Amino acid sequence: MGIADFAIEMASGKRSVDEVARESGYGLDKLATILPSGKFSVLAGDESSWSLGRDAAKRVLARNAVPAEEIGLVIYAGSSEWGRPFWSPAAKIALELGIENAHCYELSNFCNAGLAAVRIADNQVKAGVHRYALVIVADRLSELVDYGTGHIELFNFADGSAAVLVSAASRYEVLGSAMRTDPTWVDSYYGTIKNNEVKVERGNKGEGLSDAFIDNFTSLTRTVLSDIGRSMDEVAYVLVTHGNRDTHRQYLDALGVSWDRSVFLYEEDGHLGGVDPLLALEVLEREGRLKTGDLVLMATAGSGFTWGVIAVETV
Repeated sequence: MGIADFAIEMASGKRSVDEVARESGYGLDKLATILPSGKFSVLAGDESSWSLGRDAAKRVLARNAVPAEEIGLVIYAGSSEWGRPFWSPAAKIALELGIENAHCYELSNFCNAGLAAVRIADNQVKAGVHRYALVIVADRLSELVDYGTGHIELFNFADGSAAVLVSAASRYEVLGSAMRTDPTWVDSYYGTIKNNEVKVERGNKGEGLSDAFIDNFTSLTRTVLSDIGRSMDEVAYVLVTHGNRDTHRQYLDALGVSWDRSVFLYEEDGHLGGVDPLLALEVLEREGRLKTGDLVLMATAGSGFTWGVIAVETV
């Protein structure tokens, strides 16, 4: 049981590093460290994060011929900024897809929310509560950035969505997972209202957050592998949230994993929140790099700060 299918839907707009330079005052050389792609996906026109998620879900359900009445759970996972306050994007997507008998709700765990939602959905399917569950991973990250603040580590925030179908018949069996929140860092980032828009502000980060990423990623990885009785040598790929390229590399180095056992998409787009590891998994599929029995780890992290690692195996 686990991930039966998934689809990615990218925002159609593009923002260039030149635009970011004009708004932020940073030079192109400095921005190249955080935005090596030179441009990244952003919501355009009448697009919204929930509509991207709806379109991705529509493709997944059509591909698998899943009747809407058999979807028992719809979780919309992200950072809680849905674009409209006091409103349920999960229910809106269910309405537009004709899903009338599901429990629909939102899960806010920032960039870790997608995998946390997959774990919840998988547990319920395994328990026989639902035959099918649908997880929508979506955020309007680019709209939360005020480039004038100088918080350059946020400048790669981009927009995209993913839909994940969870069922007994799966392409990727969920073997195990481990997640941890260290509340020490809870005030590192927070939202504020500027000109009637929500923007992310940086709090007093303090020293050691970068080390905390590596420490938590590596310890959770070892926990997951121990729980499922596997070793690092048996892992085919490690897919990591694309918040910071240096952190990605340091994590792999700490595990003793060569960089070619991961996927680096920093030069193609920005940071898509919880969509990042799913997009990397899609790349592996598209390039024919996966085979039956491959063990894949996906590592994500989100404000709060929460870290998570989930292990899946190709079926």
